[in-house]
Amino acid sequence: MVKDATGLSLLSLVAVAVASPNAVEAHPAHAKPVNYPFVVGFERFHGGLDNDDYLAEGGFILLNELNCVACHEPPPQLADQLSGAAGTNLEGVAGRLDQLDLEIMIRNPRFAKRDTAMPSLFAGPDRDLDEVEALKHYLGTLTRELPDYPVGDVDEGRRFYHRVGCVACHAPEVGYRPEGIPENAGIEMTGLPSVPMNLADLYSLDSLVHFLLNPREHRPSGRMPDFKLSETEAVDLAAYLKAGPDLVLPKNLTEALNESRIFEFDSELAETGREVFRTKNCSACHTAPGENEERTRFLSKPLAELDAEARTDCLSERPPGGKVPFYGLDEVQKRAIAAALERLDGRKELDLAGEIDWRMKKLNCYACHERGGVGGPEIPRETYFGFESKRAVGLGRWGNLPPALDHVGAKLTGDWLDRILLGTHGGGEVRDYMTARMPLFLESDAGWFARHFPKADSLDNRPANGGGVPLENRGKGRELFSAEGKNCVQCHGAGDVEASELPGIDLATTPERLRKDYFRQLLRDPQSLKPGTPMPDQFDATPEDAGDISALWRYLKSVAED
Repeated sequence: MVKDATGLSLLSLVAVAVASPNAVEAHPAHAKPVNYPFVVGFERFHGGLDNDDYLAEGGFILLNELNCVACHEPPPQLADQLSGAAGTNLEGVAGRLDQLDLEIMIRNPRFAKRDTAMPSLFAGPDRDLDEVEALKHYLGTLTRELPDYPVGDVDEGRRFYHRVGCVACHAPEVGYRPEGIPENAGIEMTGLPSVPMNLADLYSLDSLVHFLLNPREHRPSGRMPDFKLSETEAVDLAAYLKAGPDLVLPKNLTEALNESRIFEFDSELAETGREVFRTKNCSACHTAPGENEERTRFLSKPLAELDAEARTDCLSERPPGGKVPFYGLDEVQKRAIAAALERLDGRKELDLAGEIDWRMKKLNCYACHERGGVGGPEIPRETYFGFESKRAVGLGRWGNLPPALDHVGAKLTGDWLDRILLGTHGGGEVRDYMTARMPLFLESDAGWFARHFPKADSLDNRPANGGGVPLENRGKGRELFSAEGKNCVQCHGAGDVEASELPGIDLATTPERLRKDYFRQLLRDPQSLKPGTPMPDQFDATPEDAGDISALWRYLKSVAED
């Protein structure tokens, strides 16, 4: 039996943790962990019944998201597509995980998180526990002072979790009834896989709050976006995520263990651990403070030289040892990776539509948005996308669900895409009638969409320009907007003018947000751009109606300018 430096066996530590009176069951909103690396873009769109050609597409997702391409260089024509995903930022890791959890994550991450995409380098038969100990001391130097956040309200956090959009990716709490659902209405169980978040059980409250406030700083891969939480929202959400099945904040899971495991920092061991970090090629995925934040890449065979049929090395059933990482892949994942490697030579650069689809799968945009008939919230999760007011319920599914992204490049100006995706110039959310939020992404991930959506979509993409609005045209546009005209004001406000019945999008930002040709077609034939929209068709392709549309556009420009 393997012993650690204190003389306790790892198995006995795990047994004590399970038997400890301080231990709690998994959080009720945590997805049941699978026993293989969880990659959401693969899980949602690929499975064991796929033919090999289609499964290979999922294999390419795995090669990227498991960061195989950090060690195995992709062919030059696929370098942009298979760019990999940066590992967690290790700055402050010693404050996020206590010494026991840190040691377990080093030895075998799947002991701490069964579905982790992080492989093990110390689970093989040749594992060196002295190296583990040294690496633990090195990572123990990576501390960061955190604010002393207040303790949040569990019930408020529970409510917030189920209304802001968390359940688009993560599991809803079993049995939770969202606000406004009739008592006699059944709640359908979700069927699509949910992204696990079991590390929330290991983080301290302060470190979890800090992560929720700064997710892109912690996860430079950009897979967890920024939901623009206030401190109050973050502490409430953290309190809920740390609560157990009885929705009571538990004591530290490893408190009893740590009392008998006094950690004494050793600076010499830390220096040795710094070298282990380098020799084990941890920096292929992670950057560490003080290491010039450089990643070492492509130290193993290129992808093109790997044997697609072999079930050895990274595809091995058991940890192979040495510098070869152990992922614990399931058989479907191995089939997918093998199928991708077999088709590597024939893999071409993706066309623009394919590239958009690829990037939306990587960032899990399909959890909220549909494009081209793919993705969108599954029906059981729609229940958790709420309305901000009873008035908004009158908008139906247009009042609580994120919009489809068909024609989005022809719809939104480049500036507004940057606002929406990156939060520039104060952001660009206009759907304040829904409770779900559009999160913010890193420019390195989402900036690409702002540049390429306009190239992919079909309408005339010239942005609406122009100077001031002639005074003689403003009156007619105002009249058309009013109840006596086309009655736009029934659903839409415009600056100081409030909607009379339904709280649709305020149109004051329309000239900076929408492209003018999209605006024209939307008014002439709204169903062609937004099938099922409650917006009526009130304009024809006549010169007179074209003039009215121009007058409305000029009126909205005058509102924006005023």
